Amino acid sequence: MKYLLIIIFAFIFSNAQAQHPLEYDTCNTLQQYQGEWMNVTGTDTLRIFLRPVRTYEPVYNNIKDFLWGWIEYKQGSNIVMSNYANRNLPVSNDWDYMFNITNLYLKKYICIADKLEGTFIDFNHHKGMIEWSADIIVSPALVKMNVWQQRTPSYNLNLGDTAMTLPARFTLLKQ
Repeated sequence: MKYLLIIIFAFIFSNAQAQHPLEYDTCNTLQQYQGEWMNVTGTDTLRIFLRPVRTYEPVYNNIKDFLWGWIEYKQGSNIVMSNYANRNLPVSNDWDYMFNITNLYLKKYICIADKLEGTFIDFNHHKGMIEWSADIIVSPALVKMNVWQQRTPSYNLNLGDTAMTLPARFTLLKQ
């Protein structure tokens, strides 16, 4: 009888924990940004590959549409930073997995707007988090993304490193 009572309480408690409703924050307009984006300035080359993935965030128990990104930054023939080879890995709807194989995620806070916002993880500077904001400009001739970035308040976990690997402002052209 004692075991039956324990099982009943365990069942009731487990159901009470699972009642938090799953929330959706999806935006089907992100597919248009999938693919390679590039900036060439002098001898510097910046390549970014974006892929939309509907992602589950377990902390907030919600599903969101994100553009996950892989970046390669070269000065001349020297690779300054790159996880670009990871773009060919399988994607997943698991937040932790995607966060570990990418170093950029963007989303639209207003689905119909031509503005993306997100976070870039600067591997060269103690995995500092840098806020990105990008205006998308679509014209008959080209699609471009004007990006500016700034350090977040928790940029480098107070390690004293204030540098950023990528330029503070740049324009990417859809390839």
